Amino acid sequence: METLSFVLGIAFVVVIALAIVATYAFVKVIQVRKITEELMRETNQRFADVYQAISEENRQIHSRVDIFEKDIYSQLDSRLDKLETRLINKK
Repeated sequence: METLSFVLGIAFVVVIALAIVATYAFVKVIQVRKITEELMRETNQRFADVYQAISEENRQIHSRVDIFEKDIYSQLDSRLDKLETRLINKK
């Protein structure tokens, strides 16, 4: 009878220890999950910021190219008008 009580006591202590370890592990898993979700949100926000910056830079570059193209056509048109005037005046 004493052996049975001893074995049941040891088993009870082991079960309580396993319950404590399982609870501790569960809490740690929840903490790691929260940290991971926070990191994912932060990473997604940073990617969104980078994509927005790239998009803005792309718009600025297109704007500069349009202005440059307009200046080139204006210069070319001016030069062609001068050439046309010279050719007409030489006849």
